[in-house]
Order: sequence, then structure tokens, then C-alpha cells
Amino acid sequence: MIKAVFFDLDDTLCNSDEAWSIATRETFQLLRKHFPDIWETTLTRAWTKVHQELFQQLNAGKGSMAELRDIRFHCLFQELGLPRGKITDELNDFLSSRYLMSLRLYEDVSVLAALPTYHIGIVTNGAHDNHTDSQFSKVNHLGLSERIQSLTISDEVGVRKPNIKVFQVACERADVSPKEVMFVGNSIQNDIVGANRTGMISVLIDRKSDGPIPEIGNERPDYSVSNLHDVLSCLASEQD
Repeated sequence: MIKAVFFDLDDTLCNSDEAWSIATRETFQLLRKHFPDIWETTLTRAWTKVHQELFQQLNAGKGSMAELRDIRFHCLFQELGLPRGKITDELNDFLSSRYLMSLRLYEDVSVLAALPTYHIGIVTNGAHDNHTDSQFSKVNHLGLSERIQSLTISDEVGVRKPNIKVFQVACERADVSPKEVMFVGNSIQNDIVGANRTGMISVLIDRKSDGPIPEIGNERPDYSVSNLHDVLSCLASEQD
């Protein structure tokens, strides 16, 4: 019997990718006002390289999201051969602020109100501090803290999804076993694989329907939906 429903945050409950695109575009515009000789293509290429390297470190357990977030512009300026100073921190603060202000909940998040008998939790990768660009800040800004009973963030646990420890900590906080949990997320690798390995019922929210859904192994979701309201049908199927 399902007693808890856990949701991923980014691009499951809110438009994270879209907000990030808006924030980075505006931040690049600001940076190029200070350094007009930097070509936009050069900047974009360097930014992509820096982020790939930082996330490789993150996924290898070398540092937290908060630590890597705070050095991203220092690394970018080093990659571009630009003099570092207060401007790096100013750009980081600007990016974080614009990202947060650009975030919007998806309309179908209203489904949370239709789940009063379940423990509702968010399980997400990211920073746990009070910085503007942290999962904790995003949940509060979006008004989700009033709609959920628990919040589990990877930096707090010390490992990232799909590591099962993140999912297990979330279960402990909800006082449920994995088999009593339905997990809803948009990432096959982080959400579905992690939920399946932990023994939860996994639901893929596939808003874009832009690729095939795996049919074998831990990558195969128990359910696939295009709208969060369809989670109600998944719950009904599990209760039969």
C-alpha cells in the first residue's frame, strides 16, 4: 500500500531548464558589457566546458553542489584568461537571483492538493544552504514548503541521486518503507534508476515526449505520464 509520494523538484515541479536558460543569457549579456571583446561563442564554449568539469567532480564525490556553485565563475574567468575579482562574485549573485526569479511551478503541481492522505516529499539533487541558488531557497520561493511534509536534498545527505542513500533518508523522514513509496521524477538516470534500486514504485514524468522510454533494467519506470494529474491514476492502480 502506497503511503508516501515523493517528487523530484527541477523540471518535475518547476521549469528549471527554462529558468536557467533565461538567467544564463542575461548573465552573459552583463559579462560582455564588462568584457566586450569576448565573443559570445567563446563564452558559451568556455561555460559549457567549466560546467562539465565541475559536474564530473561533483558526481565523483569531490565537493558539494554549494562549493562548486561558488567557484563556477572563478573557473570560467580562468578558462577565458580574464582577471578575477569582485566581478566573479557579482556575476554569480546575479545569475542566482535571475534564476530564482525566473522559476515557475507547472500548473499541474495543483495535484498535490489532491493527495491529502499521503505523505508528500521532495527529493532533489542540489545545494542545501541558504544561498539564493539552492534547493532550499527554491522550495521556499515557490511556496512548496507549505505543500510538503519532508524535503531531502543531496548536499545534506552527502551523496547525489541515484545513490540509494538519498532515497533511504527520505523514507526514514517519512517513516515509510521503500515499497510504500511512489517516486515521480523526470530523469531516467537520477530518479527512475534510484527509485527502482531502492524498491520504490517509479513514475517518469515525460513532459516533452522527446525520446524512447527504456523497457529493461533499472531504467524502466513502472509508469510513464505526461502530466502530474495522471499520478492519481497510477496511485489508483497500485491500490487495486
